[in-house]
Amino acid sequence: MHEQLRMKQFVRFQKAKDGTYLGVVSPDHNVLPLVIDHFQDRFRDQPWLLYDAKRHYGYYYTEGESAPLRITFENEAEVPFDLSNGKLDDDVLSDNDRLFQDLWRTYFKAICIRERLNPRKQLNDMPRRYWKYMTEKQR
Repeated sequence: MHEQLRMKQFVRFQKAKDGTYLGVVSPDHNVLPLVIDHFQDRFRDQPWLLYDAKRHYGYYYTEGESAPLRITFENEAEVPFDLSNGKLDDDVLSDNDRLFQDLWRTYFKAICIRERLNPRKQLNDMPRRYWKYMTEKQR
């Protein structure tokens, strides 16, 4: 149950030029089937792909579909995103999304109060294993 909550909290989507949103995760447990309803309800009006890099499958949803489709890739080396960090290739990433990622990182830095930093608390609330997919933690 805890892993499900973390997936809902820490998934970061990137927008591709074709309008599809991509979120890559690698949870410790196979929770993707348990959180798909949440993402379908929340992002019902847009296409998205949520992919589990650890288990090599994902779910693809398009507007108007009754349920997301479970997908796999025959050759993961040819997918337009990096499975190690979830980043879309530059030629596929939407220009607007690049700007939004920069703005999000700037905001994240701006709200940080250096005198109140508590790395132990931050790690407890947001474990390091999620950082590789989080926009605000990437440089």
